[in-house]
Amino acid sequence: MEIELLKSLKKMQKLTNEELAQKSGVPLGTLNKILSGATKSPQHNTVKAIAEALKVNSYDMEGVETEILREAVAYDVTRKYTLDDYYALPEDMRVELIDGNFYFMEAPTSVHQTIISELHYMIKSHIKLNKGQCKIYLSPFDVRLDKDNKTMVQPDLMIICDKNKIDSKRCNGAPDFIAEVVSKSSERLDYIKKLNKYLDAGVREYWIISPDKRLVTTYDFTEGSMPRQYSFSDRIPLGIFEGFMIDFSEIEKEINDIGMDQA
Repeated sequence: MEIELLKSLKKMQKLTNEELAQKSGVPLGTLNKILSGATKSPQHNTVKAIAEALKVNSYDMEGVETEILREAVAYDVTRKYTLDDYYALPEDMRVELIDGNFYFMEAPTSVHQTIISELHYMIKSHIKLNKGQCKIYLSPFDVRLDKDNKTMVQPDLMIICDKNKIDSKRCNGAPDFIAEVVSKSSERLDYIKKLNKYLDAGVREYWIISPDKRLVTTYDFTEGSMPRQYSFSDRIPLGIFEGFMIDFSEIEKEINDIGMDQA
């Protein structure tokens, strides 16, 4: 898996094997064998040299995938990436493009999936019961947030009430509501960068759900009010639907069935 990640980094930087060999100091023949899979157990120092040449600063042979994802490395600090680079990524690689930088997304945990699936069920049931026109989507679903070529995000859950924003591939513009389930590796992204991006783009309401802290932080951007915090035992108003409350204690019951230690 480590070699596959390095190959993906090389592809995104559009480097030839010759160029990578020159940057890393690894002989071309050796590098060719490693990247082709001919060398089944490459030496640690050799792979580390390749990784460092590809801007992987926190390389750890025993946990390279986690480290790459956790650090959300920008592959070339001198370059801003575009949607062309985004669409050139391998199909099985989950990333977000924000202001020209790539951020990798970890696979969701069972707790993450439980929260999002229960939230989806509650909201969709409310929309159908009231014959609403809004649509609810789950990640992975592309959102071209700024309608430019430097940002494409995949929120965990979103509600879109303007059907004109939706085409066969993505949402073009800001969803009305976004919820993100935060993990230790995504805290800075969810609480700072995405918060500001969603506010500037015109998202009406944003929830950050923390399983570890058992907190839900909500932002109503339409009112310009201070963020509010709720526990997993509270009934939380979903502001874009007047009078509608999410009973998070029901979601907590589902989480407890699988154990909070999996968050």
